Amino acid sequence: MQPLSPRATPRPEAGPAASPAVRWSQVTAADAVLEDEEETTLRWRGSTFTWNQGGSTTLFGVGGEYIPAIQVYGWDFTFRPNFYVLDRPKDKVAVSADIGWVTELTNSDITTHYREPQFKDVALNARYSRELWESGGAERGEYKTDAAMRLRLTLPTSPASWNAGKYFTVSVGPQIIQKVKLLGAKADGLNNLTATLGVTYAHLFAQSYTPVKGGFGRERMTPSGEVAPDDQLTGASLALDRLSTSLQVDLPLYKDLSLATSFGLLSDFKHEFEEGCVATQTGCAPYDGSQGTTYVPQTAFDVSLNYPIFEVVDLTLGYNNTNLQLGYDGQRRSFFYSPEAQFYLDITANLDVIYSKVTGRGEKVEKPGTASAPGRRQL
Repeated sequence: MQPLSPRATPRPEAGPAASPAVRWSQVTAADAVLEDEEETTLRWRGSTFTWNQGGSTTLFGVGGEYIPAIQVYGWDFTFRPNFYVLDRPKDKVAVSADIGWVTELTNSDITTHYREPQFKDVALNARYSRELWESGGAERGEYKTDAAMRLRLTLPTSPASWNAGKYFTVSVGPQIIQKVKLLGAKADGLNNLTATLGVTYAHLFAQSYTPVKGGFGRERMTPSGEVAPDDQLTGASLALDRLSTSLQVDLPLYKDLSLATSFGLLSDFKHEFEEGCVATQTGCAPYDGSQGTTYVPQTAFDVSLNYPIFEVVDLTLGYNNTNLQLGYDGQRRSFFYSPEAQFYLDITANLDVIYSKVTGRGEKVEKPGTASAPGRRQL
């Protein structure tokens, strides 16, 4: 029998935990709208439906480290309704949701059944943004500073989260967005550079510090020496807290073609169990309650090209590498490549723009000499 690891229900003051990283599509509607580049004046502008295709780089012959267990190609579908509760020139409050499902098309060990569709965790978002400063005169709008505060509630609607005893995750964090003039709005490309620095803290509320599943009922030995059924799946702690720091740079290259790149550090913090002992026939056997490291850092790098088709559909071709900072061999991995690296293609339908072009409602008056903003991807 395996001794039962210490368990406890997370206290409310300990807070909600880190939301699981989305493996394929990583865009978040609450963070994805550039206020000065909106295509419509509708209150529900920024609402999208995205079909994402993502696959491991080694499936395409890129990269030398081949690990069959993580060779994945799949589809990710996400509906993101977005609505502006407050819509003033300098102050805006938007609420949105991320609702979707994924289907793996390869035969890895991610799902039980071949090509099994699974719901993703549903995220409910709120974002307040305020324009702090904008340049005037002949260079009006060429330099701009905005600030934002984001709040997210993630519900465990995916099988992986639901079957681990998770309740929900709460995330909160500020952003600062700086726009800097390069060649200016009248140029065909390299108009301006937009840098976004964000920090997010997330905390998980769950049934236990460790993954549990109701009805599992595996017989284990308790610290008192008795045998009892238990629903604990592993002895390792869930990542109860996550602190994410990210920097994103957006750059219009030429006309509507744009480049976006982002860097991030995702710091996961696990629960530290107390030491104890298990009663055996020969006496009390002590055990270490640390359960290994309690700090697990991850790095994230993303680069993508974005091109809109008649403002109705956005095409985004990119590369993403989100992985543990330490590899399976105990060595530090590269920031830019790991076995988990993936190529992806996003096809995003801008629902408000489609509605405006069909009905003529909410169309925005064109401003001469403006360039399209690049696609924005959040870590």
